[in-house]
Amino acid sequence: MKQITLSTGGQLAVYFSGKPLSRGDVPLVLLHGFCEDATLWSPLLPAWSAMPVVMMDLPGFGASDQPHEPTVAAYTDAVEQALDALQIDRCVLLGHSLGGYVALEFAAKYAKRLAGFGLFHSHPYADTDERKTARQRGIEMLQSGKRDLYVSQLFPNLFAPAFMQAHPEVLAAVTEQGKKQSAAGIIAALQAMVSRRDHQDTLRNARCPVLFVLGETDGLVPLDAGWKSALLPDSAQVVVLPGVAHMGMYEAPETCAERVVTFYSFACSSSF
Repeated sequence: MKQITLSTGGQLAVYFSGKPLSRGDVPLVLLHGFCEDATLWSPLLPAWSAMPVVMMDLPGFGASDQPHEPTVAAYTDAVEQALDALQIDRCVLLGHSLGGYVALEFAAKYAKRLAGFGLFHSHPYADTDERKTARQRGIEMLQSGKRDLYVSQLFPNLFAPAFMQAHPEVLAAVTEQGKKQSAAGIIAALQAMVSRRDHQDTLRNARCPVLFVLGETDGLVPLDAGWKSALLPDSAQVVVLPGVAHMGMYEAPETCAERVVTFYSFACSSSF
């Protein structure tokens, strides 16, 4: 692990896997989702040993300090500063859920630094009023000291029922990892998601390839909404995971790993 000192004074935790990172490389950069940290990607890393892989704990999660403000833009600027510190000029950026929102903001602000980017169970749409209300209820629960209860109620909604029944140990492990995240970090992320902007135009204007990983039974990113967003960019690759909900890296690791390799190779060889 390497700690990157940000211009705001906080630190961002960065991890490395696969091929050692060298100057001039175009690494695969991974951003985890809500109530997660970089360990989210562990099931996929063995298949990516031939690529330089960089993982980050977003501000407020894992070993990273709290964001200086609770906005997706603050997370995005932290990622950009980490790339600067690591002397990474261009990358392929892949974000899961909340990490996908950060990847979209990054594509809007720092497009020239992307050879490609991917939304892993994520989407470009702003929160609905209903979703904002639900997040506010979550903030209130966390502020009342019920972090563990909040996390315990969160993760069962992210897996397909059949997978949870067959692999209760996976649900237990990710839930325990979620309970390691600070209440302050979780609250900041909820506030950031409530205030985030719509990024449909970012996809329409994308000049690099975009990957969409969609779960057939994902209740948070419904398949029809995923397909709708995948039609926006000029160049897109779409992966639909049968019987999978929101956690494809656990529910269908082999397919996810293989399709990311395919996309990474295409993005690095494209002349967009």
